[in-house]
Amino acid sequence: MIKYVKVRRRISTGTNPGNKFLARLFRGNDVSIDQLCQEITESTTLTYPDVLACLKAFEINIAKHIQNGSAVKFNILGAFIPKIKAKAMNTLEEVDATTIKSASCRFFPSVDFKRSLSKTNFVEADLNIKGIQLPDGEEEIIP
Repeated sequence: MIKYVKVRRRISTGTNPGNKFLARLFRGNDVSIDQLCQEITESTTLTYPDVLACLKAFEINIAKHIQNGSAVKFNILGAFIPKIKAKAMNTLEEVDATTIKSASCRFFPSVDFKRSLSKTNFVEADLNIKGIQLPDGEEEIIP
């Protein structure tokens, strides 16, 4: 389930500019490698140190392959594919490694992963903080 918040944005382009309201992702807590190890340990017969060693090796090897220009493809998740940004030159002879501005990595979800994401439920995040103490003279802001 994905949580969202309602926000107001000033839209200056399009046929109907002005203040508009839209949903924005409300990110939950990040998942640490420690939490992943614990979850995998509970759902398999592997020990925590074994899972941690595998995940660390997994991370190192994925980075190595991407840095060597290879795509890393997973059946369920999708593919991590390296990409570069380069400066356009007037002649073929001018193009060399110095014309490459940066390298990065893109993620392309698999068809199955996209399908499962399309079936995800959305719920508005509850931003009411229980027991909040407001300074004297301030009123509670109601969205």
